[in-house]
Amino acid sequence: MLVRRTKSSGRVNRRGVVAAQVIIMGGVIMGFAALAVDVGAMYNAKAELQNAADAAALAAAARLGTYSDGDPLLAASSTAVEFAAKNTVFGKSITLDAAADIEFGRAVFDNGSNNYTFTPTTVFPDAVRVLARRTSDSPDGPLPLYFAGIFGKSSSDISAEAIAMMVPRDIAIVADLSASHNDDSELRQYDRTDINLFEVWDSFPGGIDDSPALWNGLGYSSGDAQAAGPAWGYMQRMGFGTEAINSGYSPSSDSGLLHLPYGQDWNNANLEGYLASFQAQGYSQTEINAIMSKDYDGGGGWKYRTAVALGLAQWNSGISGGLWQKQGLSPSDAGNANSQIGSGETEWLARFGDRSISESSSIFLNYIDGYSSSTWTSMYKANTAFRYRFGAKTFINYLMERRPYRDETPEFANTPAQPMQAVKDSVGEMMQVIADQETGDLVSLEVYATTGRHEIDLTSDYSSVADRMTELQAGHYDVWTNMGGGIEKGVEELTGARSRSAARKVMIVLTDGKANVNSSGGTGDYTNGPIYAVDAARVAAIEGIQIFAVSVGVDADTSVMDEIATVGGGLHFHAEGSIDEYSEQLAEIFAILGGKRPIALIK
Repeated sequence: MLVRRTKSSGRVNRRGVVAAQVIIMGGVIMGFAALAVDVGAMYNAKAELQNAADAAALAAAARLGTYSDGDPLLAASSTAVEFAAKNTVFGKSITLDAAADIEFGRAVFDNGSNNYTFTPTTVFPDAVRVLARRTSDSPDGPLPLYFAGIFGKSSSDISAEAIAMMVPRDIAIVADLSASHNDDSELRQYDRTDINLFEVWDSFPGGIDDSPALWNGLGYSSGDAQAAGPAWGYMQRMGFGTEAINSGYSPSSDSGLLHLPYGQDWNNANLEGYLASFQAQGYSQTEINAIMSKDYDGGGGWKYRTAVALGLAQWNSGISGGLWQKQGLSPSDAGNANSQIGSGETEWLARFGDRSISESSSIFLNYIDGYSSSTWTSMYKANTAFRYRFGAKTFINYLMERRPYRDETPEFANTPAQPMQAVKDSVGEMMQVIADQETGDLVSLEVYATTGRHEIDLTSDYSSVADRMTELQAGHYDVWTNMGGGIEKGVEELTGARSRSAARKVMIVLTDGKANVNSSGGTGDYTNGPIYAVDAARVAAIEGIQIFAVSVGVDADTSVMDEIATVGGGLHFHAEGSIDEYSEQLAEIFAILGGKRPIALIK
């Protein structure tokens, strides 16, 4: 039997096969599409979790150095939780389990791999590891999937980890040692702040406890001598006088100052009584009358009668019945018996510290004739009544204003001259903060005045930096303010052989005044000095050095310090007010800088 086949039935069969294939492939394609959607969702979730982990780790690591705010681990942990919550995965905030997702440790540099490794510890940690999760055991649960349920999988565990650390620093402290760093203890500032001249004098060696021979040799008992800082001759009888020196102070009513003006007769019963008992025997009345008289002030006579009146020198007058005769001196060793006090019949008695009589007399004469009688001094400009007034106040002030150098008056290194003492204390506090945190930082010390100088190599012996600061004084080497030269010294150290490639480079520039030395070394240049300083800061920034500027006092050029900090990518901190106020502010600033370490992700 014949079967007739038609073309149409074949086409139907083929269409059925194709339809079946389309149905099957469509399902496969839809499955791949669903898989692609879910894979894309997981990929995006992973990226968002990584962003959250990075942000939380960086924010937490930044809190590890803030010991002044309490327990830094608690602060870092809460900060990590806070910053993670600012991030979302598909619109839902990320919640960290502080116990499970945050871990503290120390980052140790491995020279072999040129990378850091993380070692868990809660003892002064400098790194934090954060795990951001969408897992079945996380607070937010696993990541839900859109289409994978058709394959029996409705969610996925996704996580991301980040480790951030406080990067070790190579720090150059660039400290101003210009002479102005004792200005706030000088009489020039008494109407602007409560100056601490008494504390400077009290700390100055040579007082009754330090050098009894100085006062005992002049015939005084311990009851006559001032029991605090040093004084000489009649200054010992007066003592320091008024201790509180502020806007209400008056030199004219200060019992610690003796007024001995040029070209005037002196009328002072206490002084005459002192002269009558001088060296136990005392001057005769004729000698006392001559000492109190202005008759021979011209031709240099005033400075010698002043020295005698102050008890710094003895007058061997040659006048019959005079002190010289009571002491048994021969006429050949005495003067010409007239009323004029000359250099040839003046015997200097007082010694300034361990200096020779000859050197001491030169210092005292300059104090009398070259300083206290002058109208150009800063104390005269502060109050004209300081002129011709003698005592421990004006003598110590003379030393600070005219003899601040280390080779002239090294005693100032051990006194709380301000703002120098506040700087010393603040640097010491910063070194302690760094030491307590076991940061791995290295610190160098650079200084500047007329010239920039390198003092301490980059070191982990932080006490050596603090100790060297305590040995320094305002005007230690010279007196001007070469800020540009100081910054250059910092750059040399931070880019030299002792610096570390893996450490961040940080410079802290400190001043209380105005840059006034130009790039050629010219002094007193208040126009090009600041330009030189800013240019030096630009060079530092090109070398990758971050600069923090610290200024103190009302005389600091804050605009230049602002510019230096801006150029250097850092911050400018300023402290001012009374000595107590800015001392406290400086301590806080340097404590912040000690813990203000740069942060970096190492994973």
